[in-house]
Amino acid sequence: MAAAPLVVIAAGSDSDMPHLDNLKKELAKFKVESEIRICSAHKQPGRLESVIAEYNKSTRPVMMVGCAGGTDALSGTASYSATFPVVSCPPDGMNQTCLTNPPGSSNAFICKPANIGKFAAQMFATHSKDIHAALSASIVEKIVKLEQADAKLNGKTAAGGTTGPEFVEVAADAKPLAVIAAGSDSDMPHLETLKKELAKFKIDAEIRICSAHKQPGRLQSVISEYNKSTRPVMLVGCAGGTDALSGTASYLSTFPVVSCPPDGMNQTCLTNPPGSSNAFICKPANVAKFAAQVFARRSKDVAAALEASIAEKITKLEQADEQLRKKARTA
Repeated sequence: MAAAPLVVIAAGSDSDMPHLDNLKKELAKFKVESEIRICSAHKQPGRLESVIAEYNKSTRPVMMVGCAGGTDALSGTASYSATFPVVSCPPDGMNQTCLTNPPGSSNAFICKPANIGKFAAQMFATHSKDIHAALSASIVEKIVKLEQADAKLNGKTAAGGTTGPEFVEVAADAKPLAVIAAGSDSDMPHLETLKKELAKFKIDAEIRICSAHKQPGRLQSVISEYNKSTRPVMLVGCAGGTDALSGTASYLSTFPVVSCPPDGMNQTCLTNPPGSSNAFICKPANVAKFAAQVFARRSKDVAAALEASIAEKITKLEQADEQLRKKARTA
């Protein structure tokens, strides 16, 4: 029997318990198990490193939710060393410090706890039929309510018959796939950069052009196509201006959606209503590392590339420090 997925809700202080309990409640709606850990990156950096190492060894699929207010060092520190995905959901809401990390600190950002719950379900839907069923039911429930509201306003009876995505078995050796979805081919340099960064972690990627504004029906069909995939999938939404693509895709998908807009710090990726659960990462290099963390337990090649990347940067820092110390000793 496959190990049950786990979300670790990590906070820098127990003063944020109402926010942490809210996250736990939202995750439970999707049958996702969770546990709360308190560990401050500022006050207990060594212990935080040990906590991350503990979950890196877990035999369960893991996602961490970083919940630190003020300067969110927790998410950035955790996401550098983790071999699992880290998503920031700070207790103080739209916290810009979660969004400006350097390459290597690959935490994504989601503002609303309800969307954290759904994003985790999308992350783990191929691991658990129960989670997939809860996710599918959630998608259908809101669509049916909208159809009923429209029918009532127009004195009609809602047609009914709306069904959610069906569970698809993903083979243990299936190669992960990142779908880079853009609203226009005018953004090809950005899309090619993402594809190049993903290749560094041995992740297959394909580019799709489909505008949410100009081709909403086709976008829905494209998402439905990947919902049926027998490969583990993550979609990267790349739409500038008002990013309707990521919000629409993440509402309908049974896989995680991460926004990485070509115009950088695009606030429209961050303010979606509950149900549109796309996460946000600004830098293509961090999108690639996040994808590697999503897929590491699915692919030995991806896991090896991820671990090498983590070790490489730490080694460079240690060498730089040692060179400076040698220079100081001989001065």
